[in-house]
Amino acid sequence: MRTRHEKNAVNQVVGQLEKLVGDIAQNVEFEPGVKSQNDRVSPDLVAEAGGFRFVVEYKASSLLATITAGIEQLKRYPAEPGDIRLLATPFMGEAGIGKCAEAGISWLDLSGNADVTAPGLRLYVRGEKNKFISPGRNENPFAPKSSRITRHLLYQANRTWTQRELADETGLGEGFVSRIVKSLEAQQLIGRDDLGRLFAGKAEVMLDAWQQGYDFTKHEIIRGHVAGRSGEEIQGKISSTLKSLSIDHAATGLGAAWLYSRFAAFRTVSFYLKEWPDKHILEQIGFREDTSGANVWLIIPKDSDIFYDVQPVADIPCVHRIQVWLDLKSHPERAEEAAVELRKSLVLS
Repeated sequence: MRTRHEKNAVNQVVGQLEKLVGDIAQNVEFEPGVKSQNDRVSPDLVAEAGGFRFVVEYKASSLLATITAGIEQLKRYPAEPGDIRLLATPFMGEAGIGKCAEAGISWLDLSGNADVTAPGLRLYVRGEKNKFISPGRNENPFAPKSSRITRHLLYQANRTWTQRELADETGLGEGFVSRIVKSLEAQQLIGRDDLGRLFAGKAEVMLDAWQQGYDFTKHEIIRGHVAGRSGEEIQGKISSTLKSLSIDHAATGLGAAWLYSRFAAFRTVSFYLKEWPDKHILEQIGFREDTSGANVWLIIPKDSDIFYDVQPVADIPCVHRIQVWLDLKSHPERAEEAAVELRKSLVLS
């Protein structure tokens, strides 16, 4: 059942539609009963404006999991030929915009932005600021330390957990784990089995939500140059030298993606290190700090759990495939293509 606030928001959707289309809405129905073959499903709003009929689902949150749920609901609703399935929210973020585009779903937000496409209709407004920023600080389950919960759930997607087991294996306090679990449950990203044990309920959506909340710039990154004929040669040279010096390290980014999927040659080599190497170590790997011509990134992670489940690939230690996929979002060259290829190999069920 919709709250009073949500009912008011759905009314605002009608006004926003009228403003965008330039016509008074007619035949407006709120939560009309629509029968399907199996059960009764009902969109939040059906309205006609400018000669077009809109079937609308409203979501009060722009969290990726919520937007994905709204898209799934819209696709289930029976619609007449020519009906426009429309997702509405207070403010649509970039990740939500991407999901709607991927699903072919039109959207608008109450902040004034919209992207609606249908035969004979094109509405596109971007750049309006979020008018619904909540005061105070919300718990971010994908902050560096908090994301240990998501990491362990997704790296072992077939496993179930008690909160105590999660606390023990992540090294986090039980109270902290409880807060993060509540946040993930509120976003419908994790579920519980009949025994109350936790599992990644929507692993694919959870991964996308993690990417949305992940900030690679939180790590300390030093960029520099190492001489070599190729990224592959430089990556092998650096790893071999660090091993000989007993320096813990793990490849990520384009180099690690290539090791996992053998997709596309690369120039930029990236390694996580547990602590900054001193000057003589940098000299041994031939590293010269240089941001303009950088082909090597040395990274001290914000949280050491990034080293969880490091595995050797072609004798080079690499962070988990999922961590590599997350990091590619902030890498240059063909990182976007490499991320698409690597995702095909992720085991999330």
